[in-house]
Amino acid sequence: MTLRSRPDLYGIETLSARYLKQTFKPHAHDEYLFGVIDGGVHAVWCRGEMHEVPRGSVVTMRPGDVHHGGAGSETGWRQRMLYIPEAGMRELVEDITGKALTGTLDFGAAFHSRSDLAQRFSALHQALHASDQRLTRDVALDALIGALLRELAPQLSVPERQSKGRIADAVDYLDSHVEEDVSLEELCRITGLRRRQTIAAFRRATGLPPHAWHLQRKILRVKRLLREGQSPADAAAQTGFADQSHMGRNFRAIVGITPAAFARG
Repeated sequence: MTLRSRPDLYGIETLSARYLKQTFKPHAHDEYLFGVIDGGVHAVWCRGEMHEVPRGSVVTMRPGDVHHGGAGSETGWRQRMLYIPEAGMRELVEDITGKALTGTLDFGAAFHSRSDLAQRFSALHQALHASDQRLTRDVALDALIGALLRELAPQLSVPERQSKGRIADAVDYLDSHVEEDVSLEELCRITGLRRRQTIAAFRRATGLPPHAWHLQRKILRVKRLLREGQSPADAAAQTGFADQSHMGRNFRAIVGITPAAFARG
């Protein structure tokens, strides 16, 4: 089990866990709880009834929802969870929809059998939970909450006018700050747009979301450094990767070969 706090990102927490015999006593959270069961079955009481929640289920609990439970099968269950404080959720909803959230957001039920949405949730949660790059986490959170709102709370979705903003300036900023861990908030200050608008406008202008563009520029810098005779470890350090292994995985995913093989020419 791993629990990670992101105080710089709306105060959220992310959890990735596998439970075999864990039993939770009745409790509630002050935050919104969003999650996915990505293995086994979770038996959980919530909102007055007992539920058998299998793999492929999406969880949406409100602050104050009392729940308790444990394993629904001998193999236990795996889950990924996201906890968002109410203030942070209000900011996210207003940014994504352009409308202020009044009252408590309700997705109609606590558990949703949605295997397609569950798969996307797991992938985005993995990026949010494990990435060392702030832009990657920022964009993953926006995409995750946006998907939940579109598919489980469509009443909040509104057509949004496309905004261009100063995207060229944001592109230049990422290109000139390759070695830094840039946040989406920094890009929003440059573009003059909200978070969701900045991501959408950046994708329209470049074909990529900002975190993917920044990663591409990092790899281009690594290639140049390797050609100049720098070691993979030094190239990783000079381009803001967490370590050589992190750089190597991303290098191979984009270039198709390892940094060492590229350096050998």
